[in-house]
Amino acid sequence: MIAGMTYYEIASYFLIYAFGGWCTEVIYQALKRGKIINRGFLNGPVCPVYGFGVLAVFALTGTFMPALKNRAAGEGGISELLILFLIGMILATLVELIAGWLLDVCFHARWWDYSNVPLNFHGYICLRFSVLWGLAIVFVVKVIQPIMEKESKLQVPENYGWPILAILYAVLLVDFIVTAMIVAGWNRKLTELDDIRKKMRIVSDGLSQKLGSETIEAHQKFDESRVQAHLAGAELKTGIKKHQAESLDKLRTRKAALEAQITKHSWFGAGRILEAFPELRHREHNQVLEELREAPGSKD
Repeated sequence: MIAGMTYYEIASYFLIYAFGGWCTEVIYQALKRGKIINRGFLNGPVCPVYGFGVLAVFALTGTFMPALKNRAAGEGGISELLILFLIGMILATLVELIAGWLLDVCFHARWWDYSNVPLNFHGYICLRFSVLWGLAIVFVVKVIQPIMEKESKLQVPENYGWPILAILYAVLLVDFIVTAMIVAGWNRKLTELDDIRKKMRIVSDGLSQKLGSETIEAHQKFDESRVQAHLAGAELKTGIKKHQAESLDKLRTRKAALEAQITKHSWFGAGRILEAFPELRHREHNQVLEELREAPGSKD
């Protein structure tokens, strides 16, 4: 046992509360945005950060709560609910901070951003949500978990439950690997899109500059005849414009193809992530991300 919980309970509670967190996110987004969104980093109906957060609270309260309750009762000071609220607020906020930082470091993107919310810390956490996490933990520990423990007498026996849990965790692992590969591919596509944007500027601006300078050189070189110089300049201008148009067409075609690949699926892959995290900010290619959000296909 660990902090009063068996390994079977730990494995079960993680999945249960990860699923419960996912349901909470879906309901919250439905109320906030008026649409159903598969909210979460993974494609499956789980938000692991909720599972980790609740287990951390269970572990800490299971280890230290009895002593804290006795001390609080003896001093006649802090109540049990206040202690639980503070523990839940601190631990859940810490889990959110670590999760946000790891996602940023591993995938070069800010999946949520509280930068515009008062009293935030580098956009990863903020006081408003920390208070909400504390209240949510009190509700889980005092209302939800007692129901779970009461119903545990009717739960699947461990000899049947472990194979089921093994299958669910295998699916979770595959989902994580697939999602990581999708995000890695997404980052490559964002990099290519950013390069295309820069090349389009070079084609538009650089060749215009080249057109002017080479036309001047042509006039200076072929000064034996004003007419000849004029014809040479006109021919050069036509050739450069043709090359410019061809280059831009190729870049636009590739850009459209990449945008379609990223935004075409709203329930799976990169398109789902873009839809599920409207506050997502990419560390290196955020301008490209903003353009993708405005693309017609991203609204489907």
